[in-house]
This record gives sequence, structure tokens and C-alpha cells, in this order.
Amino acid sequence: MLVLSGQVGMRPDGTVPDDNAEQFAAALENVLGNLEEAGMGVEDLVKLTLYLTDPVEPEARRAILAERLGTHAPCMTLVYVAGLASPALKVEIDAWASASVERETRAG
Repeated sequence: MLVLSGQVGMRPDGTVPDDNAEQFAAALENVLGNLEEAGMGVEDLVKLTLYLTDPVEPEARRAILAERLGTHAPCMTLVYVAGLASPALKVEIDAWASASVERETRAG
């Protein structure tokens, strides 16, 4: 099991996009990168909690999710918050993932 918190809309080079949708995409990429480092994939995502200070248009949010998650649909909660750790940050994601028993059996 992998539990991630504090995955914000900051790119690996330390820049933070001004656009909410770009921050959402960057935060989701950070989640996926951590999954990969743990030997997991998008199919192992169980739950996402999205914290937004400003709305990301639903169409843009759905497109970003579809592009990065494909047809996988983990449970998801969207929460609007007054602020995050820095005023520049507009998006934060918490994620829960669980490696499938089938994968563990094959690997072990």
C-alpha cells in the first residue's frame, strides 16, 4: 500500500504554473511519478483527494484525468480550500494506492 499527500502543482524543475489546469496536471504527474517509483501503476490507484483553491473547469479536469488515468477510475473527492502551503499553489492531491495481489504473486 502507498499513501501520498502533499502532491502539489509544482513541476520537477521547481516552477509553478499560473494556470489552475496546468497545476492540476503537474500535481497528477507527481502522483504518477511516485507510483512508478514504488513499482506501481495507475491501475493501483484506489483513491484521490483533490484540494483546489480555485475551480478547474470540469471539462479540463476530466480531460486531464482521462489523458493520465485512461479508463481507470479511482474513488475521488474534490474539496475547495481557502489556501495551501504557498499562495502560488492552487492544487494539491492526496492519493492512496494498493498493489494488486495478482501483481505481488507474479513478482514474488
